[in-house]
Amino acid sequence: MGIRKRNSADELKEVRKKTYFAKLCNCPTSPRKMRLMTDIIRGVNVDKALSILKYSSKESSKRLEKLLLSAISNWQLKNEGVRIEDSNCMLRKYMLIVADN
Repeated sequence: MGIRKRNSADELKEVRKKTYFAKLCNCPTSPRKMRLMTDIIRGVNVDKALSILKYSSKESSKRLEKLLLSAISNWQLKNEGVRIEDSNCMLRKYMLIVADN
């Protein structure tokens, strides 16, 4: 492996250490309805996003709340001893992949 390739691989590993994600599979909700809720909570602090999802009447909010709680637990596994309230965590990016059957 060349030095440039090794350096870029090391940089990519450092970025992935700071990225926490969760994945929702086989969700019967339409992408448009999911996108409505994700647009509301994108860029918002995690605590505020959870409260928005908890008190929303949309069906997709329940699924997204579960997904966000899963991402938070993934964050807590990598950052033991740090409280989520003290850190500045927010939903930065979401990806919606539609699989046609």
